[in-house]
Amino acid sequence: MSDSGVCPVAVLIVCFNGREHLEECLTSVLASEDGDLVLHVVMVDNASCDGSREFVRERFPRVELIESASNLGFAGGNNLGWETIRQRHPDVRFLVLLNQDTRVASGWLRPLVEFIHRHPRVGAVQSKLMLHADPTRINTLGNRSHFLGFGFMTGYGEVDSASSNEAVPITYASGAAVMFRAELLDRVGLFDDVFFAYLEDAEICWKLRQIGYETFLMPQSVVYHKYAPSAPFRHYYRLERNRYLLLFTYYKLCTLLLLAPALALMEAGQWLFSLRHGLLRERGRVLLYFLRPVNLRHLWHARTAAQARRRISDRKFLRDFSGQLQFEAIDNPLLRYIGNPLLGAYWFIARQLIFW
Repeated sequence: MSDSGVCPVAVLIVCFNGREHLEECLTSVLASEDGDLVLHVVMVDNASCDGSREFVRERFPRVELIESASNLGFAGGNNLGWETIRQRHPDVRFLVLLNQDTRVASGWLRPLVEFIHRHPRVGAVQSKLMLHADPTRINTLGNRSHFLGFGFMTGYGEVDSASSNEAVPITYASGAAVMFRAELLDRVGLFDDVFFAYLEDAEICWKLRQIGYETFLMPQSVVYHKYAPSAPFRHYYRLERNRYLLLFTYYKLCTLLLLAPALALMEAGQWLFSLRHGLLRERGRVLLYFLRPVNLRHLWHARTAAQARRRISDRKFLRDFSGQLQFEAIDNPLLRYIGNPLLGAYWFIARQLIFW
């Protein structure tokens, strides 16, 4: 809170052809303003062609609308919004990213603000995301990183037991509903534009983790998300490219060398997966991306900056990473009975060897 007791918070929503969701989302957000929480609601329209921007201008004049001439993706759209917020509202203490297809529960914001304000080493805090279609079931209680760079939700589809309202640490937060400290974003930036979409929320939380800040889930803050699992190969290219970007940017060289056999095994498995599902072209695009000099230069600069920022060892950084792959859209016996046991055993041993 500021010395005057007023706490300026910005809620940033990136919209792309989300007209059908905006009435419910924006109405719930604007109705959630609470006492000394000064709320700036900002929406970036990523060149929608469904009338989203016109609808917001007419129906929600209080929402600050930023119109992008092109689709910048989730990463670029949020970066544009954050840059604008910093110019217009330099006193903002906390930034909340919120998906266009969400509805916030009454009183969702204050638990986030109060928790992050009380805990100076917390850099990000996620709301409890529930399934909009079945509000008794969980969308995610925070996300978890696999040691090979994959990310997956925790608690998906489970009935919410509401056994505890205490905040718990998580590996990384879902970008669908997460609050960040503005002062940290001023130091390290928000997203890397090159991610565009997918695993960009892991990237920002990894970035904060490496400079010594934690990410938490706050169950008292509830947001309902219109989430439906998609086929694991629908966004295959970006998921795989971004997974490698994470690893090559944030892991120390010694860690990459130690994990090289597991990475090679996974790469072989991904080529077989691509062959089976008609994704060889997408797999080839991933390889070609890392063969282009301009992309390698960007990766080198990103890696150099990340390694210069780091304040913790890889041993500490990787301590909560998983050795098991748990995707809600995949129930593969080969993964369950062979892949996961092998990966889990490899990670159990490798983790003991990481002393750097």
